[in-house]
Amino acid sequence: MMRYGLFFLLFYTAIYAESLVLHEPVSVDAADQVKVLRGGAYFKSSCLSCHSLKYWRYDSLAKELGIDETVMPNWPDDSWGGHPPPDLSLIALEYGVSWLYTYLHAYYLDESRPTGFNNLAMLHTSMPNPFADIQGVNTLKRGLSIAKLRSRPKQHWYQVVDFGPHGSFSPQEFDLYVEDIVTFLSYVSDPSVVERRQLGPWVIGYGVLVISLSLYIWIVRKKDMATKPKKRK
Repeated sequence: MMRYGLFFLLFYTAIYAESLVLHEPVSVDAADQVKVLRGGAYFKSSCLSCHSLKYWRYDSLAKELGIDETVMPNWPDDSWGGHPPPDLSLIALEYGVSWLYTYLHAYYLDESRPTGFNNLAMLHTSMPNPFADIQGVNTLKRGLSIAKLRSRPKQHWYQVVDFGPHGSFSPQEFDLYVEDIVTFLSYVSDPSVVERRQLGPWVIGYGVLVISLSLYIWIVRKKDMATKPKKRK
């Protein structure tokens, strides 16, 4: 059943998560606890009012950040027009950190949408722009439309928008802000990455030791067989 569920999840992602722009590469280190905690604090202030992290709530860092089920929203299925904000525990695994980083940057003003905004990384998203006040409001370049963007090779999101005045953050500050949130969500989606990195050298060392001892025993036995006199019949 899990295989079928994963298949349909990937199918849904491929069909509905239409991206009109390239996904921006981003360097994310989920083992960087400072960035994870800072991103967690940003997530708590900007995202937790709508999105839950129900699969992560028992983690030690969740307790340190004060994120538990008592502060997470619990939306009924018919809320938000039948599209309640999803749980984000596995969002970094489902879509990838590059897509997530791009998505959080790529809102633009679109008065035809109920929220007043659209998103170049997930067209017709029902999620309002959470960062208009700190990033500023961007618009599509003059003469561009969704149809034109679909018909041409993909560009970077910042190549197809006109930037309005920046918000309370400078562009550099906003980039770091989003990077920290993405780092946090990357950790949330796979908290065992820290433990695996700690155990990795020991596992590799053990494997090298076993192989070395096996090779040594094989060489010694081969020499013994070569020097051992053969019995005459």
